[in-house]
Amino acid sequence: LKQQFGQHLTAVQDTWSGDRMDFRLAAMGQQVTGHLVVKADTVDLEVNLPFLLAMMADKAKTFIQKQGHLMLEKK
Repeated sequence: LKQQFGQHLTAVQDTWSGDRMDFRLAAMGQQVTGHLVVKADTVDLEVNLPFLLAMMADKAKTFIQKQGHLMLEKK
């Protein structure tokens, strides 16, 4: 995420605890928080969006799913 979209994000912070990463970042001037949990077959992602970004949540979800599948494909 940082490599691909770092120019659009500011104040990216992440903290790992085992298989869980908690994160905080700013996108378009808005604070976003969330976490992801890496499991054997899946990665669960929960993102807390402020109102302005929540209006774009469906597009973001589709994009995140697509990118996640590409990253997790066996090569």
